[in-house]
Amino acid sequence: MKIPNAKILTGLAMLMATGITAQVQYTFTTLDPPASPSGNGRWISAISGTNIVGYYLDTNENVVGAWYNGSTWTTLVDPMGDPSSPSGTEPTGISGTNIVGDYQDSGGVLHGFIYNLVTSNWTTLDDPSAGSGSGQGTLPFGISDTNIVGGYYASDGRTHGFLYNLITGNWTNLDDPLDSGGGTFLGGIDGTNIVGSFWNVSGINHGCLYNGKTWTTLNDPLGVDGTFVWRISGTNMVGLYRPFGDTNNGFLYNGRTWTTMDDPLGVKGTVAQGISGANIVGGYYDSGGESHGFLATPIPQLTITQATNGPTISWPYWNNPSTGWTLQQNSDLSTTNWTPSGGTVSNDGTNNFITITPSGGNLFFRLSQ
Repeated sequence: MKIPNAKILTGLAMLMATGITAQVQYTFTTLDPPASPSGNGRWISAISGTNIVGYYLDTNENVVGAWYNGSTWTTLVDPMGDPSSPSGTEPTGISGTNIVGDYQDSGGVLHGFIYNLVTSNWTTLDDPSAGSGSGQGTLPFGISDTNIVGGYYASDGRTHGFLYNLITGNWTNLDDPLDSGGGTFLGGIDGTNIVGSFWNVSGINHGCLYNGKTWTTLNDPLGVDGTFVWRISGTNMVGLYRPFGDTNNGFLYNGRTWTTMDDPLGVKGTVAQGISGANIVGGYYDSGGESHGFLATPIPQLTITQATNGPTISWPYWNNPSTGWTLQQNSDLSTTNWTPSGGTVSNDGTNNFITITPSGGNLFFRLSQ
């Protein structure tokens, strides 16, 4: 099926004089585990390549984990968890073949876990500083290679961020210095960059970024009632902001620009919770208040700039061959004679690009998939 980009470029002769800024639009696809019964909630937590994890409420309203590899759904239930507990098994992060999350035992204590997709082994992860009472415990949330971040509930009722290394076994407490007692929770990690949120004395949530040395506060300008930053991939971050009350809107932040990311079916709220490359996952609430997972995939747009040896056409490169976007051309928009553009497509890790040899008349371009 061919899906043209949102802007079919006008005549080449007209475009040689000016450039068109490339933008990214998204297609939202509802992604609900097939085992999740209608009327019960479900959520998508994280994405890594083609692997996606989340959880849902079963017919007994127990929380059950789920893993989707792009074609097949697999149920995930930590054998140490109490299936009748409110939290059950909640996968919240994935990197490579490792999934992290939390489960709740019969005493109401939260425990972290790591599950390996190759060995099928479950390993419990408990921060030594976490409380051991009901409602306390450890919540791993994000993973990047051998580093895991999240939060733990201490016996004093406070929430603290942590960084855990699978190789060394070291737990490091990481609280935003502006956390004035409300708590810090870390949601995502990519390399040395960690994102999360903290609460100020007024109870307002603020996003934060820690690069291993410096803490930076991140607030969506529309989030007058709070900003949560959940994940990071490269320079892109996703999360939610609250314009007022308990209304949630998803966002994508690239370090310069805040873009609202709301599923069109999410009439009662959207949360962007995971990102891998340019693909985003999360959840939305429909008109009846029921929660659903979603996968947002990018639709690239074209840019044309003048080069010495002819106009150069470029579009975003996401290092994901499965996206399969192909540049096509047509000399007459009144026909359907779209053909692949000749020449070699190169990329610089940020954009694909191809230089076109000028010819007489108009030439139109589009991306198709």
